[in-house]
Amino acid sequence: MPNYKQIHNAEDLRRAAARYLPKPVFDFIDGGAEDEVALRNNRAVFERVRFRPRTMADVSSRSLATTLLGQPSAAPIAIAPMGGLSNFAPDAELAMARACAAAGIPYCLSTAAGISIEDLRAAVPDARLWYQLYVFKDDRVNEGIVRRAQEAGYEALMVTTDTHVGPKRERDRRNGFTLTLERTPRNIARVLARPRWVWDVLIRAGLPSMPNLAPYAPEVVDSLSATKYFIENRRYAFDYDHLRATRKLWKGKLLVKGVLRPDEAVQIMECGGDGVVLSNHGGRNLESSAAPLEMLPEVVDAVGRKMHVLIDSGFRRGTDVVKALALGAEGVLMGRPAAFAAAAGGQAGVAHLIGLMKDEIDRTLGFLGCTAIDQIERDHVLIDHAFPGRNAPGL
Repeated sequence: MPNYKQIHNAEDLRRAAARYLPKPVFDFIDGGAEDEVALRNNRAVFERVRFRPRTMADVSSRSLATTLLGQPSAAPIAIAPMGGLSNFAPDAELAMARACAAAGIPYCLSTAAGISIEDLRAAVPDARLWYQLYVFKDDRVNEGIVRRAQEAGYEALMVTTDTHVGPKRERDRRNGFTLTLERTPRNIARVLARPRWVWDVLIRAGLPSMPNLAPYAPEVVDSLSATKYFIENRRYAFDYDHLRATRKLWKGKLLVKGVLRPDEAVQIMECGGDGVVLSNHGGRNLESSAAPLEMLPEVVDAVGRKMHVLIDSGFRRGTDVVKALALGAEGVLMGRPAAFAAAAGGQAGVAHLIGLMKDEIDRTLGFLGCTAIDQIERDHVLIDHAFPGRNAPGL
């Protein structure tokens, strides 16, 4: 377990995770597509948005309380869906859900999770749970998963649409990380160099399968067979007709994740979608993709308050979150930092990350002269001329 007195930010948790994880596993989380231009740009855009604080204000009492998808949340953040988390730390999804429940924020479970829809709900009955859906060729699988999430009381369904083509992640290729880790002398040495991970994941817990797929695929019995089924049976298409059909099936909030264009956001709304998650999959799929933060003002201007607009990709600081809120986002989903936190310290690591983010958001709120989340406005930020944002003050 890390010394949390020495963990001051998300980057410290990343370094702690690097000391725990074998390099190929760490690179799987940390890396992006091709030359990683999108990965780097996701962070660079935050430097192009700067604050205009109001100092003549009484901020002695502040609150981070807000609403996400129409329900109360203790902060404007949630943990994003991530597949394969239990490869990084035992029971990682459960650790994240428990940390989120304790902190009063939502957690989104991935289709490729190492715990079932029902088991997670039973383990954390009071949590705000969302479910992320990857769509499969067989509609019976999709319908079965959606109905199970509905019956288990998940409040939102988040359909991911930005992975219709297999990405080229060159770190993984160089490491021999495909369906499983190639057993080369170099990889064996890298794994053995992390004995605590070997004990925790390989020996004690075992590599996870995908239990949410098991009811529909008897061949899914272990990590390798689950990954093979997942890749071979995905439907690499999801259009507006599919969205309308999903809308009829799902009774809760329906979100589409992976959107970057305002015209698509408008069409999703017209098809019955309740919201979008602006995302480029953390820079892991389309090389040179625009950063979601770049596109946020355009999408918000297009849909106004008619739908929920969430965002992920590249968020590492509370200041990042506040910049997104100022540009119109309702909330921010944290991805990689939460994966690193779980690897570094399990539930305690995720709880520490959430605490760090809350603290930084709160401090930023005070510096801006705000006492509540709904007081953050686009007027609080300056944006470089190269950055989209018609209604924001220029430099």
